[in-house]
Amino acid sequence: MRRSLATSLCGAFLLSLLLIELARLELMPRVFGILMPTNHLYAISWVMTLLLIVETLDLIFALANSVANALGKQLEIVSLVLLRKAFDELPDFPEPIAVAGHIEAIWMMAGQASGALVLFALLLLYYRLQEHETTFRDPRQLADFIGLKKLVSMLLLVSFVVVGVVAGVDSLTLLAGEGSLSLRFFEVFFTLLIFADILIALASIASGRGYRVVFRNFAFALVTVMLRLALAAEPCTNALLGVGAAAFAVAVSWTFRLSGKLEIGAEESE
Repeated sequence: MRRSLATSLCGAFLLSLLLIELARLELMPRVFGILMPTNHLYAISWVMTLLLIVETLDLIFALANSVANALGKQLEIVSLVLLRKAFDELPDFPEPIAVAGHIEAIWMMAGQASGALVLFALLLLYYRLQEHETTFRDPRQLADFIGLKKLVSMLLLVSFVVVGVVAGVDSLTLLAGEGSLSLRFFEVFFTLLIFADILIALASIASGRGYRVVFRNFAFALVTVMLRLALAAEPCTNALLGVGAAAFAVAVSWTFRLSGKLEIGAEESE
C-alpha cells in the first residue's frame, strides 16, 4: 500500500508540473472556469496537500488502536503542515528563483522549517516514552472501550469525506494563481478531533485506574486543542504553538510513565 501511495504521489506531482507547463505555454484551457497557474512551484504545495490527506487517514485508523499513537500521528501531521506552509512561500519567487526582494519570505520559510525540525525531534522522544500499558482491568470494559474508539474512528472517517469535499470545492477558487490548495480542511478536521478526544477521555474513566489515566487522556486532548490553535495561527506563531504542544505531550508522557512506576512500587510495599 505504501509503495502504491508513493507511486500515486509521484504521478500526481509530475502531472501537476505538466499541467502548469501547458498553462505557461498557453496550451491549457480553463477547467471548470479555472485558469491554471504558470509557476511550477505551485506543484510542490499541491502534492504536499495530498500527502497530508494520506497521513490524516492514517490518523483515523490509528485512533482505533492507541490513544497515544493517535496523538503522535497528530503531531506528525502538524510537522508536515509546517513544512507545507514553508513551501507555500515558494510561488512568490520568480522562475528561476531569485533571492532579491524576497528576504521576508525566506525568513518565514526558515521559521516554519525550524519549527517542523524541533517538532520532529520531540516526536522521537515522545514515541520512545510510550509503553502502551493496559489501563483496563476488566476485559469486558476494555472491549467496550475499543468498540467506542472504533465507532469514533468510523464517524471521523465519514466526517473526513464530507469535510474533504467541502474543502476541495473551496480550494478550486485558489487554483487560478491566487493561492495554493486550502488548508481549511485540516483546521476543521482537528476541531472534530478535539471532541473525539474528549469523548474518549471521558470513556477512559471506566478503566478503574483512576486519576493518572484520566489526567493523561484529558491532557492529550488539550494537546489537540493546542495543535488546532497552531493550524489557525500566523506563520512562526504556529511553529511556536506546535513545538509547545509537542513539548507538553512529551512532559505528560514522561510523568505518566513515572507515575506508573510509583504506583507499582506503592502496591508492592503494601
